[in-house]
Amino acid sequence: MVSKFELCYSRFFETQWLGFDEKTRSIIKDRLKLIKQNPLRYDTLKGYTRVRKLKLSLEGKYQRLLYALHMPKTNHILILGVFDRDKGYQEFERKFIKLKK
Repeated sequence: MVSKFELCYSRFFETQWLGFDEKTRSIIKDRLKLIKQNPLRYDTLKGYTRVRKLKLSLEGKYQRLLYALHMPKTNHILILGVFDRDKGYQEFERKFIKLKK
């Protein structure tokens, strides 16, 4: 199945990617395939109309993979990064405050 969406990655996610082990990368790659097939599959992050959250359990910690739809172009999906749930998305809000609308 050919997807009409293209994945883009934030610099924050790219630096995170370098720190992940192979098992974690494999899990994230599988989830990215699902996102590319149907980006509306996952819930919207409260207060952010274009940001979606995907639940992950990586290395025994509950985390969220956050991505933005139609950023920067309409057929793009911007992968923002993996954020710890226990910190209440504070790191996300600090880095990506411009996405709130």
